[in-house]
Amino acid sequence: MHRTVQPNRTLLVDGPASVQLVAGKAEVLGYPLKTEQRVLVREGKRQPFYTVETSVFNVLLGANAAVQEVEGCTVPASWSKPVQTVLSLEKKPVVIIVLGACDVGKSSFCTYMVNKLVEAKRSVAVIDGDLGQSDIGPSACVGFSAASAPVTELYNLRFLNGCFVGATSPVKAATQTIKALNCMMAEATAKQADYILVNTDGFVSGEAAIRYKLSIIKELKPDVVVGVQMGDELEELMSYLGGGGLMMVEPSPAVNQRTPEKRKLLREMTYAKYLKKSKLHCIPISQINLEPRNGVPKEQKPERGLLVGLYGRGTRFLGIGVLRAVNSERKVLKIQTAVRSKPFRLVFGKVHLNEKLQEVED
Repeated sequence: MHRTVQPNRTLLVDGPASVQLVAGKAEVLGYPLKTEQRVLVREGKRQPFYTVETSVFNVLLGANAAVQEVEGCTVPASWSKPVQTVLSLEKKPVVIIVLGACDVGKSSFCTYMVNKLVEAKRSVAVIDGDLGQSDIGPSACVGFSAASAPVTELYNLRFLNGCFVGATSPVKAATQTIKALNCMMAEATAKQADYILVNTDGFVSGEAAIRYKLSIIKELKPDVVVGVQMGDELEELMSYLGGGGLMMVEPSPAVNQRTPEKRKLLREMTYAKYLKKSKLHCIPISQINLEPRNGVPKEQKPERGLLVGLYGRGTRFLGIGVLRAVNSERKVLKIQTAVRSKPFRLVFGKVHLNEKLQEVED
C-alpha cells in the first residue's frame, strides 16, 4: 500500500515488513534513504522512517506487522552530543562503549552513531557484545564488523569475525564474554579504524551485573562511555566510573519492548541465518581440538542438539554448528553446520536446539 507522510513526522514500522521510499526525503536513524530504496524490517524489530519533506512510501506488511505515524523525529536530540564529542577527540582509535538495560534502544543508538561517523568520512569498527540479542553474527557469540557505509540497522553489517561464548547471557559466562570482547578488540585495533564502537547486553542491575560491566570497562579502556537510560537504572553503575568521558542519553520514544518469546525468536533467526544450507558432518574426535576436552556429552539426542563453535587456525571463527550425535565406538561427532572448510578447534556451548533450530529449555 502507498502511504503519504507529511514533513517532520515518523512512520514506525513493526516487522516483518518491506518499506520503499517512492518519493520525497526520509531517513532511518540518520541514514538518508535513496528514492526507490527498499528497507526490510525483520520480525520483532521496529524501524523509524523520519520524513524531512512530504514523502510517499510503499509499505508491505507481513503477518502480525504494524505501522503507525507519530509527530516529529523519534531520534532524541541528546544523541547528537556523544557523536560530536567523539568527533572532537584527536586520538586514534577512539573506543566507545554503550551501556543500557534491555529494550532501551542501544542498537538503535549505535546505528545512529555509526551513520553519523560514516557521514563524517570516518572508519568505524563495531563489536557486538550482546550475546542474547546479537545484531552482528549468531547469538551466543561476540561479533565483529566494520562500517564504511550507512545502514538502517547493525544487522545489515557484514559479519567479519566472531568469538564463540556458547551462552545467550553473561550471567554464567562473564569471564568467557570478557575474553571474547578482548579478542575482538584486538582484531578491531588491528584494522586501524578511527573508532571502535562496542555495544553491550542489558545486564546492568545488581552486584553481579555491575561487577561484570566494570570488568568490561577496565579491560577495554574506553575513551567514552554512553549510557542509554530510561529512568535511574544506570545510576549505581555510573557512580563507580567517575571522571570524564561519561555521557547519558535518553531512549528513543519509538523503542519497542520485546517479550521473552520475541527475544527467543530473534535468537533463533540468527541460528537459522548462520546454519542456512547446513549439512551433517562426521568429525573424528582425534582430528579436532575440543574445548573443554571433557565436554563431549555422554548421551546426545538429535532433538536436543548442542550449539558449538567451530574455528580454523588461530582465532579465525568459521561458524556455528549443532552437535546432533556422538558415536562413542568410532569416536566421531556428528555436527550439523554450514561450515565447509576443515575446523581445527571446536568449543562446546550451553544452548540446546531442536531440529527446527529452536531453543530447547534444559
